[in-house]
Amino acid sequence: MDKEKGFTLLEILFTIVILSIIVTIVTFSFSRLNSSKALDGSANLVVSTLNEARTLTLSSVGNSQYGVHFADSEITLFKGSTYSSSDPSNVATELNSLVGLRNIILFGGGMDIVFKRLTGRTDKSGTLQVFLKDSPENFLTITVSSSGVVELN
Repeated sequence: MDKEKGFTLLEILFTIVILSIIVTIVTFSFSRLNSSKALDGSANLVVSTLNEARTLTLSSVGNSQYGVHFADSEITLFKGSTYSSSDPSNVATELNSLVGLRNIILFGGGMDIVFKRLTGRTDKSGTLQVFLKDSPENFLTITVSSSGVVELN
């Protein structure tokens, strides 16, 4: 009485279910990691651009001051005391498509931070948030003090 060797349909289905669960867990973990990296990277990009504007101003590059303009998913480094969208010297940078900017609260209002020559100070101190679009409860806050110092919280 030899039994035929092989797998039963139940064993094959059980294996497929286990593999599906493992693939789902790995995919979910990778997605969360990717979102976290996008948030961190975009927040660091905003901080870096603000610091670049302040450094250019303190160095008197082009004998001018520099600032940063904020939009929903883009930041623009600009030369001069006011932002002009048509200025060809603007350096616009798109943030990662998974993140956006919100709650931009600057002293005196507006969407621009401009640094003062010689001191690096700004009249537009305040905060803004970089957040995940698919998970708005995940965000990082960037603070710019009146002294021009930029901090990521």
